[in-house]
Amino acid sequence: MLPVMIMVGSFGAAFLLAWGLNWLALIPWRRSAGKHWTERARLLFPARKSARLNAFFIATNLALVTFILDPESNFLFAAVPAFLGAMLAGFPMSREIHPEIRFKSWLHLVASSLLLMFGFWAVLLFGVVAMPDNFGSLTWAIAGAVLLVMVAFLFGLGVRLMRWVRLLKPAPEHLMAVVEEISEKMKVPIRGTWVLSTHFSNAVALPLTRQLIFTEKLLSTHTDDEIKAICAHELGHLNEPRKVIFVRALVALALFPLVFINPMNSLTGVANGFLLVLIPVLILFLVGMQVSRRMEKRADRIAVENQNAEPAVYARALERLYQTNQMPAVMPRRSNKIHPDLYDRMLAAGVTPDFPKPAPSKSLSWLSYLVLAGLFVLPGFAVFIKALCGVWQLRVNP
Repeated sequence: MLPVMIMVGSFGAAFLLAWGLNWLALIPWRRSAGKHWTERARLLFPARKSARLNAFFIATNLALVTFILDPESNFLFAAVPAFLGAMLAGFPMSREIHPEIRFKSWLHLVASSLLLMFGFWAVLLFGVVAMPDNFGSLTWAIAGAVLLVMVAFLFGLGVRLMRWVRLLKPAPEHLMAVVEEISEKMKVPIRGTWVLSTHFSNAVALPLTRQLIFTEKLLSTHTDDEIKAICAHELGHLNEPRKVIFVRALVALALFPLVFINPMNSLTGVANGFLLVLIPVLILFLVGMQVSRRMEKRADRIAVENQNAEPAVYARALERLYQTNQMPAVMPRRSNKIHPDLYDRMLAAGVTPDFPKPAPSKSLSWLSYLVLAGLFVLPGFAVFIKALCGVWQLRVNP
């Protein structure tokens, strides 16, 4: 009975805490009603990012407190329900930001995304846990199996799974005609075009499989000329040099070396083994970010060069996309952004925005720092309560 109580209590506590934090974080955004969209987006960004991180912070807090109070209980009994409760509390926030969202479609999107994400992480975690403490035939067999699955994700398995969970559907004839027109003009062949069901406006290129993904929101909010300009940007990614695509593939597999933590620890010690595995992972991520930033600027130039209509069409398409998503025109200074800021992208496209350059957005809401501090405060409070209960028990039953 105790595990059930822990699960129900963790779910309810996380839901209420996350809902309350999200509601408080949105106060500055609510008060900005009537202001320019760039100011509203600047205020919304830290609240939105904090909501995502708080799901992990809250789950970790509750799992730590549960473990301290009852070391014999499995921390997953608290962590998993708490994470799900915090994620579910995100719906009221999403609905307030995007009133057109319905719970059924939101739940399908979140549940499917979590299923795909945790499925990928489960494969990697299996490799880490199942790996023996020494190098041998079993080591290479497990590593080969994990690598095979990760490569399969890159070369089509991810798209197949997204179709299986009904996130992706084939592009309609009108979109296919638009894409084929730009593809023939740029002489960049493609193998598939898909539509993603989500309330965000976006388009994505998959260079390794030469496929394009457009979201339903983008198709409903942009004109054909704007979609063509965005398509040209994405085709610019499909036309990247082979060495760049090779680097992208390596970066996508950057976490693979983590499966060798156990055998490396047995050779060099725990600290040294972990560092030897972690260093190449970090290097690949840093290289990947630099390459991606250069390729985004290159794709923007290609989109401007291949505009069919007036020169401002691509800049207008970008502005509409950011405005629809309520994303800041200037991101936080210390963010790991891949794309240039919207303001700079519009200038590079030859258009001076009709609004002054906004101040950079903040990275996080102060409420997230409060929850993060709870990782240190709440476990200490739980230790104090447990010690107090022990003293009380001694007094009652000397």
